[in-house]
Amino acid sequence: MIRSMLSRSTIRSTAGTARFFSSTSVTKDLARITLIGRLGADPEKATSSNGRDYVRYSVAVKQGRDAEPSWYHVVCFDQYLDYLVHNFSKGNLVYVDATASLQPFETADGRRVGSLQLVQRSIQRLSSNRKDEQPENAEAEVEAEN
Repeated sequence: MIRSMLSRSTIRSTAGTARFFSSTSVTKDLARITLIGRLGADPEKATSSNGRDYVRYSVAVKQGRDAEPSWYHVVCFDQYLDYLVHNFSKGNLVYVDATASLQPFETADGRRVGSLQLVQRSIQRLSSNRKDEQPENAEAEVEAEN
């Protein structure tokens, strides 16, 4: 999609590698984040102070087998709120495409800080809960190793 919007040109660097740049400007700025991780809890439906319904959930992303997970908090404002609440649960491996924005706020001690807000554009379940990830022929694979 982005490729069709940009007229790409190449320039050779001194190392001989091709670098791409746009010869046209893009009219909108974009901050998107893609996450693949596990839901930390069941998605929760809530209502904002202005009466708008939304769902919030957290996604844990591990960079390595022994690494501590990084947690991302996501909100969803679209028409699929009930579907998200009823069909996704803690432990599901999910693919989330979200837009990102920095929301500034002031702490109790008067410091101005920012919080990264992720707003879901789409979500896809890649697998069910961890216990469901065992292959159907797990016994056959164990026997083949012996």
